[in-house]
Amino acid sequence: MVMALAIALSSCKKDPGNVLENEEKLAMDAELKASLAGDQLLTTQGAPLKVCVDKLSDSRPIILGQDDEISGRGVAVKGTKWPNGKTLRVFFINGGQVVRDNVMKFARRWANHANLRFVVAQSRAESDIRVGFKLNGDLGNWSWIGTDANYHRGEQTMNFGDLDRNSSDYAYSFYVLHEFGHAIGLGHEHLSPLANINWDKPAVYQYYMGPPNNWTRAQVTSNIFDKYKPREVRNTAYDTKSIMHYWIPNEFTLDDFSVDENAYLSDKDKIFIKRIYPD
Repeated sequence: MVMALAIALSSCKKDPGNVLENEEKLAMDAELKASLAGDQLLTTQGAPLKVCVDKLSDSRPIILGQDDEISGRGVAVKGTKWPNGKTLRVFFINGGQVVRDNVMKFARRWANHANLRFVVAQSRAESDIRVGFKLNGDLGNWSWIGTDANYHRGEQTMNFGDLDRNSSDYAYSFYVLHEFGHAIGLGHEHLSPLANINWDKPAVYQYYMGPPNNWTRAQVTSNIFDKYKPREVRNTAYDTKSIMHYWIPNEFTLDDFSVDENAYLSDKDKIFIKRIYPD
């Protein structure tokens, strides 16, 4: 499949301007990855500060036509795709200029690989995505998925509980890329129907029910163990390097399987989102 994809991509017609633009985008991604190398969000217990809480609705239409094929990797929740080429208007409910600018900077990393744009909205009424920072004391990180935000018109649709003006670029990249992945329709990669993680469930419950997440047992089950059903998503092969994947230490599994903490888009994230939102 990888070889076929490479052939397909190489056969696409591109004008010199597009080739140069794509090279510039790849260089930007490489620069970001290099700048973040060695950074991490791990606590002294070896765990991220907090992870994202899943928010799903019952909408289940299909993202692509039944005959379409997605040749990349990733999980896209059905019915949550925005129109291709859409300009997504982001309204900030609170937060200073520094945090707003940083969020937009990292959100636009997705637009480097998808036919979407992100602009700042001047009012709730004209916005598609409404961002809050620790709004009403909410210390969680979450986003409604894609067009599900339309069911919450005027309401907050995304929250960052771990970002402020003193947060590092790594922290912004870690949280913003993930939450805006949700905002453009992507689900959690570890919940892919094709993910077969041999969880040590008692260890996972013990960790996530304690600080800093302090989840209930039901929240752990929903966010960690309840995989999407095949009818709920369009997905391809499982990608452990996806920005949409939770960090998994080997202590959470029974066979030493692990997934490293990640703060940038994987190559397969880029391929997948480009197929969902093609030029």
